[in-house]
Amino acid sequence: MDDERTSPGRPLSQPPGAPRPPYHEPRRRSRRGPLLGLLAGLLAVGLAGGGVYWYLTTRPVPEDTVAAYVAAWNSGDYQDLNQLTTGLEATRLHSDVAENLGVESVEVTAGGVVRDGGTATAPFTAVMTLGDAGEWSYEGELPLELVDGQWKVAFTPSALHPGLTTGQTLARADTWGERGRVLAADGTPLDTGDVSGSIQMIVGEVGAATSEDVAELGPAYSEGDTVGKSGVQRSQEAHLAGTPTTVIQVVDEGAEPSGEPDEDAVVGTIEGSPGQDVTLSIDLEVQQAAANAITGQSKPTALVAIRPSTGEVLAVANVPGGFNRALEGQYPAGSTFKIVSYDALLSAGLGAGDTVECPKTADIGGWPFKNAGDAEYGTQSVTEAFATSCNTALVTEVAERLAPDSLVAAAENYGFNRDLDIGVPTFSPSFPTPENDTLLAAMSIGQGQMLTSPLHMATVPAAVADGSWRSPVLVTDPELPERPAPSPIGNAEQLRTMMRAVVTEGTAKDVGFTGEVHGKTGTAEYGAYVEGEEMSAHGWFVGYEGDVAFAVVVEDGESGAGAAAPLAKRFLDGL
Repeated sequence: MDDERTSPGRPLSQPPGAPRPPYHEPRRRSRRGPLLGLLAGLLAVGLAGGGVYWYLTTRPVPEDTVAAYVAAWNSGDYQDLNQLTTGLEATRLHSDVAENLGVESVEVTAGGVVRDGGTATAPFTAVMTLGDAGEWSYEGELPLELVDGQWKVAFTPSALHPGLTTGQTLARADTWGERGRVLAADGTPLDTGDVSGSIQMIVGEVGAATSEDVAELGPAYSEGDTVGKSGVQRSQEAHLAGTPTTVIQVVDEGAEPSGEPDEDAVVGTIEGSPGQDVTLSIDLEVQQAAANAITGQSKPTALVAIRPSTGEVLAVANVPGGFNRALEGQYPAGSTFKIVSYDALLSAGLGAGDTVECPKTADIGGWPFKNAGDAEYGTQSVTEAFATSCNTALVTEVAERLAPDSLVAAAENYGFNRDLDIGVPTFSPSFPTPENDTLLAAMSIGQGQMLTSPLHMATVPAAVADGSWRSPVLVTDPELPERPAPSPIGNAEQLRTMMRAVVTEGTAKDVGFTGEVHGKTGTAEYGAYVEGEEMSAHGWFVGYEGDVAFAVVVEDGESGAGAAAPLAKRFLDGL
C-alpha cells in the first residue's frame, strides 16, 4: 500500500493513548529582508511619482524667511521681526528708524536668494515715503543662516541699512525754504501787519513751533521752526511752507542729527521746494469800504460782502477786534430769514400776486405772534407783506401751506445745515426740523432754534441776485477741494422784486439808499422770554447791489432798519 504524504515529523495518525512523539518546529526563514526591499521599492516609486515635491516642500527654505521678513517690514508690524532673526534688535531698531525718519510707508522688494550651505543672502531694494518730504530709496542685503533646522535673518544694523553698524541709527535733518505769502485778490501782500484787524484775523499769525505744533504738523517740523499759528497761515501751512530739503544721515543712537553732517554720514537727500503764495478773494477797495462803514460803532458789529456770481468773499469787517464774529458769530436771523420762507411759500403755491391778511396778532399752536410795534396792516399783497415785514401774515401762510420738512428743505437750499469750508474757522448754520406748529412758525421768521452767521447770511441775498446759492469762497489759490455745486433758486425773480420793495416802500425806505439796492431788514430777538417785557434783539440788514451782496449785524441793535441798514448804506456809498 502506498504511503500517504504527511506534514514533516507528524504521522498521519496514531493509536489512542499512545505517547506523542517529540515535535521539533522547523527553523523559519526571515521575512525582514524581503519586506524592507518591498518598502524601498514602494518609496522609490512614490518619489518618482511626485513624492519628491512633497519631500522638498516640507523642508525649511531661506526664501520663506525672507518673504516673511519683508512682509512684516512692509506692513510696519515690526513686533514680528525678532521671531525671524537670530537676535533681538530688529524690532527696536526698525521702530526707531521709522519714528526718526517719519516713515509713512515702506515698500521693500527682495531679489533671489543665494545659498551657500548653511548660510544665504538676499538682496533687497527699500523705498520709504517720509512725511513732509517724499520718497527715499536704497539697496541692501539680508544675511541668513540655518539655526536648529530653521532659516533666520542674521540681523545686525547693516541688515536694515548697509551704512549702519552697532550702536548707530538713521535720523533726518530738515531745512525749510522761503515761506509763501498771503495775498489779496489783486496780489497785494496781506501778511505785512499793515492791514486791518479783521483781515489780520483771517490771515492769521506765524510763530515758533511748540511741541504741540510739531505733533500736529508732522515729522519735518522741530520746535522753534516758523509755522502758521492761526487763520490762513495755519490752514494753508503745507502750501505756504512748501517742503523741506531732507537729509538722511547715520547718527549714534540717542544723538541728534546735525544740520551740517559729515559727508560720510549722509546716506540720502530729498530735495525740497519753497513755499507757494496763497491768494484770497478779498478785494481791498471793498474791504476798506466795509471797515469804514462800521468804524466807530459802540456795539459789536460785523459786515461781510460777497460776489454773488462767484460766491467769493470780498470783505470781512468786525468791531471791536479780538473775535471774528463776521465768520464765527452765532445769531438768529430774525426777519432776514423771510427771504427763505417766502421762497418756500412760493414753491408751495402762494402766488406773487396773491393777497394775505396782516392782523395785529396770529395764534399758531397756542402762541400769539405779533408784528413789530404791534402794527396791523390788514389786507396786503404778498410783496407788501414782505416789504413791511408782517409777521402775522407770514406765520399764518406757513401754518396752512408748509410742512416742517418743506421749510427745512428750503433752508438747506440756502446753505443751512452745511459746513462752510472757506479755509478758516467758520460757524456752520443750523436749521433743525421744527417739532411743532408753533416752532415752525417761529423759525419761519428767523427765531426759535435756528442759528446763522453774517458770512452765511450774506450768501442768502447773493443767491437771489445770482439765481443760485453758492458756497462762499475765501481761498481762491490753491482752489479748495470738494466745493458744493450751486443750488438753483427757482423763485429768484419774484424775490428780487420783493427785496426791492423793502428799500423803496418798506421797512428800509427811510434809510436813503441810492441806486438799485435790494434788501431785507431783520430784528432777531434772543434770550429768555418774560411776559410783559421786551426781549433784547440784534439788528440785521442783508441785501445786494449789482454784483455785491452783503450782511450787516449789530449786536443789541434792537432794529434792523435803525441800526444795521444805515451801516449798509455807508458801505455801499463807500464803494
